Formats: sequence, C-alpha cells, structure tokens
Amino acid sequence: MAKIEKKIKENLSKIFSERRSHSYPAHEWLADKFPDYVKIMLDLDYEIRQKTKIFDEKMHELFHIIALAVKGSNPHNQQHLKAHIKKGIMLGLDPEEIAEALMVCVNPGGAMVLTYSITCMLEALEELDAEGWEKSE
Repeated sequence: MAKIEKKIKENLSKIFSERRSHSYPAHEWLADKFPDYVKIMLDLDYEIRQKTKIFDEKMHELFHIIALAVKGSNPHNQQHLKAHIKKGIMLGLDPEEIAEALMVCVNPGGAMVLTYSITCMLEALEELDAEGWEKSE
C-alpha cells in the first residue's frame, strides 16, 4: 500500500508541476504531505483551464503574467513570473503583446509593474535563447 501511495503522490507532483509550467520543490512537498489538496487544485485547474473555454491557453498565460506582475516584485515571485512569460512566448505571445498588456497595468498598478515585468521578460527571452528555443513561424 505504501508503494502505491508513493506512486500516486509522485504522479500528483509531476502533474501539478507540468500544469504550472515550472517545477517548484513546493509542488513535490505539497503532493507528498497534502495529496487530497493537490487533487482539488488539479480539479480546479481542469475546470478553469482544461475544459472548453472562451480564452485559449495563450491568453490564460497572459492573464497569469498580468496577475503576477500586479501582485508585486519579490524574489519568490520573479521565477514564477518568468516561467509564465516563457510559457506564454512558447505558446505564441509576442514580447510586444506582453509589454502592451503590462503598459495597460501602469495606471492601476504603478510604473513598477511595467519596469519589473519587462525586466523579467527580457531575462525570460535570454533564458529561452540560451535553451536553444526558436519561435516557429
């Protein structure tokens, strides 16, 4: 029984990380300690992002980028924001689209939102380039 539970927890951790476009040690820990909670989060993710929807996955990533940008600049948020920027770009968002969406946030969120987020975007683009990712036309 313990082997089965361990496999279930490992699978939950893998799915949890994949759906969030970046793997964090927190995902594995949560899946191990609170598998029922992670299953609920995955069910919620399915309802929001996997079922038939109005917005495609690319737009969902743009919403994540905006929400994380407005949430604020802190070291823990930076990697999360960059991960969503990278995923958005890989799904077809152009840097100019991301920048325009961030510019819309300046009035309600302040100039820091734009500066911080564009900095993260530039770092994400550098990382994608270093990883050898090429935009498909």
